[in-house]
Amino acid sequence: MKIGTKKKIFLIMVLTLVFVFAGSGFLCAGDYPSKPIRMIYPFPAGSGGDVAARILADAASKALGVPVKVSNVTGGRGTIGAATVARAKKDGYEIGALPIGPSLTQPIFSAKLPYSTEDLQPICQYTYLPIVIIAGAHTPYKTTKEFIAYAKAHPGEVTFAHPGLGTVPYMMLKALEDASGIKMKGIPFKGLRPGITACVGGHVDIALAVAAPAMGLQKGGKVNILGVFADERMKLIPEVPTVVEDGVKTYPQVWSGIFAPKGIDPGALKALKAGFGKAAQGQAYKDAMLKAKLPAAYLDSTAFEAKIKTDIKYFKAYKAKSGK
Repeated sequence: MKIGTKKKIFLIMVLTLVFVFAGSGFLCAGDYPSKPIRMIYPFPAGSGGDVAARILADAASKALGVPVKVSNVTGGRGTIGAATVARAKKDGYEIGALPIGPSLTQPIFSAKLPYSTEDLQPICQYTYLPIVIIAGAHTPYKTTKEFIAYAKAHPGEVTFAHPGLGTVPYMMLKALEDASGIKMKGIPFKGLRPGITACVGGHVDIALAVAAPAMGLQKGGKVNILGVFADERMKLIPEVPTVVEDGVKTYPQVWSGIFAPKGIDPGALKALKAGFGKAAQGQAYKDAMLKAKLPAAYLDSTAFEAKIKTDIKYFKAYKAKSGK
């Protein structure tokens, strides 16, 4: 056999092996992932958001073939964890499960943070916090339509609890106000829970609450759930209409998404998008989220990036208008 023929055969064998291993994913991003991935959640363990992050991490571990371990890096209303993600190495082994607050709204409303939304690379959206409008048992309205009619007849008299100017819940209620042409009086509280307590006690007329605990309060006759901030009715409370059905077409949503540091290795980014996409669309993830009374709401990186751009415009417009 001639030497040239041997070289050709060897070259063909090498190329064949390259295509075989590439097709199997072994050459993707230098064998990424080849070790556990740390997924930062910026709030304490045990919350609904933490539960959702851990459910996704379990599904992603199976999809990626390596453990995805949730690490709670708390403080600064979530900004310490988000900053950790923004400053992480760009090898794909430290990512974040971040809600809209620390990843988007707080960088807009606080000029002192050491990072911006642009420092974070969106991978996907995987859930949102199912927020509902509740009314105290002392109020005469049982639905959003009845509430809007009452508020129009009594301008400026209806009081609502909110966790602070510029927060997503506050702006949800302002969106409802603008869309329906009503005027309400806002009462600030330190978080959703104190506002809910005030609503139950009759100190304010309406408040926002997370769906699951609100269902318990309604069952106990303490509040009425008027509507849900979502594009589709929730499986947990299918009888409750969405605010979209009542004309509120544009409003912010308390979403959560997976982020990596900007400039992450392209191969690692591709693998993360594929792995988390498979995990967040899988039946095991959806079933576990339903059991936890949390919505599974996946958006791929393209749709999620578009949503983020829309939300940035929304909040920047509000900031410019309000001067906050």
